[in-house]
Amino acid sequence: MKLWIEKIHLDLKVNWKLSRNQTTFKENFIVHLETGDGHFTSEIAPNIRYGETINNISKEFEDYVGSIDLKKIDSIISLSDSLVAIKLHALRFGLESVFLSYLAKKEGKNLSSYLNLPAPKSVATSFSMPIIPVNEIEVYLKPLGRFSSLKIKVNAETGVDMLQEIRRYTDAKLRVDANEGWSHFEEYLKFEKSLDGMNIELIEQPFPSSMHEEYKELKKFTPYKLLADESIEDVGDFSELSKQFHAMNIKLMKTGSLLKARDLLMEAKKFGLESMMGCMIETTIGISYGMLFSGMVEYVDLDGFLLVKNEPFHLVSEAEGQLTLS
Repeated sequence: MKLWIEKIHLDLKVNWKLSRNQTTFKENFIVHLETGDGHFTSEIAPNIRYGETINNISKEFEDYVGSIDLKKIDSIISLSDSLVAIKLHALRFGLESVFLSYLAKKEGKNLSSYLNLPAPKSVATSFSMPIIPVNEIEVYLKPLGRFSSLKIKVNAETGVDMLQEIRRYTDAKLRVDANEGWSHFEEYLKFEKSLDGMNIELIEQPFPSSMHEEYKELKKFTPYKLLADESIEDVGDFSELSKQFHAMNIKLMKTGSLLKARDLLMEAKKFGLESMMGCMIETTIGISYGMLFSGMVEYVDLDGFLLVKNEPFHLVSEAEGQLTLS
């Protein structure tokens, strides 16, 4: 049995600008597991928001491999025990998922049935727009008519102008993603008032995750559905989250686990929260794992691979805004 990671460089189709950073490329890792039952792969997509870098992922992976006997990972229990010391969520996801794929194969099952998930299905995804100059919006939107929902990255400085321009060129439902871009409640309320008459489907994480009371106050009177992203990682106090939000965005790289993602989605339903399956910028290896949850969520935002030039693996296809496992 052999386990290793391979760094890959992914050039992006656009300058990927959010409220907190921007980039024209992404560096991820592909996880490889070679066993007598086959060759299994997963992905690690580090995110600086959660303190993950290429260097600390590499270091923690080396520490992990040096501390365990791979042959003793023969069940979900032994796998979970081996991952207890892993602190970086994206690395934990990459390791857990590649071993779960192996364990499922050993039992003669596909991964969704092994995890007791509904069978994956073709689903509509939103398509994302980074923060871009207003005069570039028409050109950016022109090829995107096949998507029923667009996810628009905004910040406090440009959000109003971007959305006013976007409404000129599309009738698609808009998922407004602020990435914690507002730190002042009253300033955000001015922004929200500018959205009157727009086809707003969701507003995602307008404030930092620490602003619990502001979220509770906003939920009392906002006409829009509020979606938690940075406010939920690998654990969630759903009693509190349900007072702040209407829905939550689960991303496997921040949850760090297929098993935890499944449990979080089930727990959210108990508290009346809707769910989105989201992603980082990933290849279709990572996205294919997100697709396992397509039968459990109300919203899908698995377009990360569509932002990559020359995506190399082709495990998920998109046609007319619908995603299908290849």
